[in-house]
Amino acid sequence: MNDRTRRLARTAGGTSFVLFCLVLVFDYADQGLLSPFVNPLLQDFFRATANVVPLGWVTFTFTLLSAASTIAAGLLADRRSRVRLCVAGGLVYGTFSALTALAPHGTAGFVFFFVTRALNGLGVGLVVPAVFSLVGDLVAPARRATAFGYMSVAMLAGRFGGFAVAGAFDGDWRRAYLLVGAINILLAVGLLAVREPRRGGREDELREAILEGAEYRFRLSPGDIRLLRAARSNFWLVLNFVDVFPGSIILFLIFKYMKDIHNLEAPAVNFTILVVALSGAAGAVVFGRVGDLGSRKDRRAKVFTALLCNCLPIVFMVLFILSDVRVPAGATLAKSLATPGMGALVATIAAAMFINQGVNPNWYGTLTDINLPEHRAAMISLASVMDMIGSAIGPLIGSYIASAWGLKAAMGSVLFFWVVNILFWLPVLAHVRADLARVHETLAARADEMKRSLPGHAL
Repeated sequence: MNDRTRRLARTAGGTSFVLFCLVLVFDYADQGLLSPFVNPLLQDFFRATANVVPLGWVTFTFTLLSAASTIAAGLLADRRSRVRLCVAGGLVYGTFSALTALAPHGTAGFVFFFVTRALNGLGVGLVVPAVFSLVGDLVAPARRATAFGYMSVAMLAGRFGGFAVAGAFDGDWRRAYLLVGAINILLAVGLLAVREPRRGGREDELREAILEGAEYRFRLSPGDIRLLRAARSNFWLVLNFVDVFPGSIILFLIFKYMKDIHNLEAPAVNFTILVVALSGAAGAVVFGRVGDLGSRKDRRAKVFTALLCNCLPIVFMVLFILSDVRVPAGATLAKSLATPGMGALVATIAAAMFINQGVNPNWYGTLTDINLPEHRAAMISLASVMDMIGSAIGPLIGSYIASAWGLKAAMGSVLFFWVVNILFWLPVLAHVRADLARVHETLAARADEMKRSLPGHAL
C-alpha cells in the first residue's frame, strides 16, 4: 500500500468515525427528548400533569423493546453487515420519531405516541452494538480506548443535546421530534456511503494477511459459546451493571439534592449539571488516552486505569457530601456561585465525574480486546442491556434510600456502589492477561491459515 492510498484510507476512516459519532449523538438526543417534555405531553394528551404513570409505561416499553433489539443486533452484527444494520436502525427510529409529530390531541394521541415511541425503541437498539463493533475494526488497538472515549462524549452530548432541543422548542414537542427524526433519517442515508471496515483488519496479527488479499471469514456461531466462556473477564465485565448505579443516582437526585440541601435554584443547578457534563466528557477522552498509552508497556493498563477511575472519585464524593454550604434564598446564579464554599462544592462533584467517566472507554476497550472480532458486537450488546438494567435500578434504589433515610444517605450510597464496583474489576485484573494472550494466539493461528488459503501460497 503506497503513501497516497494510506492517506486516503485514513481520511475515509476518519470521516466514517465522525459519522458514527454523529449517529450516536442524535440517537441519544432522540432518547433525551421525553424527560423535558413530560408536562407538555401530559397536558396535550390528558389535560392534566399530575399523573406521570402513562409516560412511565412509555419509557418502560421503549426500554424493553430497545433491550430486545440490542441483543438481536449484537448477534446479527457478528454475522452480517454492520453498516446496513446501522442504516436500518437509523431509518426505523428516525422515521418513527418524525411520525410522532402527527400524533393527534387527547387520549387517541397518547396511543399513537405510545406506539411510535415503542417502535422507535426497536430501531435505537440496533445501533450501539453495530457502531462499537465497526469502530473496533476501524481503529487500531493502540488507540481504541481513546476512540471509545470520544464515543462516550458523543453519547453524553446526545443526552444533553436532547435537553437543549427541547428547551429551544419551548414545549412544542411535535416539532422537536420531527427535527430530530429528520436528522436521524439523513444520517442513516449518509451511512450508505460508508465502506464497511474489514472485520479484524486492524488487528496486529491479521494485518499482513489481509493486506495480501486474505479475508477474515470467521463469524459468530452457536458453538462459540465455549470460546466466550473461556474468556473469564467477559463474565465480570458484562455482569457489572453496578457500574451504572453511581452516575444514575447522582443525575436522578442532583436537582432535588442541590435545592433541598444547598438551596440552589434551577439556573444554578443547570450550571452545575453543565460543568459536570463537560468534566465527564473531558475525563472520558483523557483517561481513554491514558489507558491506550499505558497499554504499550502493560497490557493490563486499561484495567488499572478503570480501577483508578473507580477509586479516586470516592475522595471527591465524600467532600461533596460533607459540604454544608447553603445559598441565600432567591439568590441569582452569580450570587449563588459567589457564596463561600459554592465553588468548591461544584469543583468536587465535577472532579468526581471527570475521573469516573474514564471507566467507560477503558471498559469498552478491554471488552473489545479480550474478544475475537466476530464476538465483539454480541458481548457489547449483552453489556449494553446490563447497563440498561443498571440505569433503571439505580434511580429506584436512590429514591427508596432518600425516602427512608434522606438525601444525604442516598448520595452516600454512591460511595458504597463505587466500592462494590471495584470488587468487580479485581477478577478482570487477575484474568485479563491470559484472555489477551488467548486472543493473540487464536488470531496468529488464523492469520497463518488465511495466508495458506491465498492462491499461489506454498503449502
